Amino acid sequence: MEIAILLKLVIFNDPTQNCRLRGHTSDWIGLPKNKSLFSALPGKGLPIGNLTSQLFGNIYLNGFDHFVKEKLKCKYYGRYVDDMIFIHEDKEFLLSLIPQIKIYLKDNLGLELHPRKIYLQPINHGVPFLGVFIKPRRIYCGRRLTKNFSSKLKTAASGRLKNPAFLNSYLGYMKKYQTFNLRKHILASPAAKQAMSRFGVHPDKDYSKIESDWTLSPPKQY
Repeated sequence: MEIAILLKLVIFNDPTQNCRLRGHTSDWIGLPKNKSLFSALPGKGLPIGNLTSQLFGNIYLNGFDHFVKEKLKCKYYGRYVDDMIFIHEDKEFLLSLIPQIKIYLKDNLGLELHPRKIYLQPINHGVPFLGVFIKPRRIYCGRRLTKNFSSKLKTAASGRLKNPAFLNSYLGYMKKYQTFNLRKHILASPAAKQAMSRFGVHPDKDYSKIESDWTLSPPKQY
């Protein structure tokens, strides 16, 4: 009973009430209404920042997963919250799924597919999904992550960042994919070298993590 009460409080909490606004409302000019809870209908939408939102999204769409696998017989299917990927050798089969999925989501969950976010293409061209680029037998990091990492290094090189923890966060994520040359290239940039010099760290031989400089020459013991 206590868990049910807690879940109800979290799900039906209105994050637009008693919140602290940072920045200026002018920054929201041009922002699509579906990107802000301030434009959502009462009782609609979940805050992206809540860790529970992803969990609730997956639970809410659990029935849809069964529909895709068992009713539509789509063997190669993946989903995380509202991002979905379907793979099949027959393009016409994939096209036939779209109207069926639209009907199921609308009738059962009150949801709609985004009209401009449905992509069909040969698998050899690769598929962007959850921040990475998937190709047969290999996965690459998306451009946004690479750009953000480089931007963060420039900020650190200027002295505006004092904690080097972000380095291992990015490298730990990137090393899961085919990124050795990319990691090496980024860490060889002037901004990266200056940032690592400020922090007193260096990359390991695989460019998969950052280590303290003293590990190369341990301090003397007295």
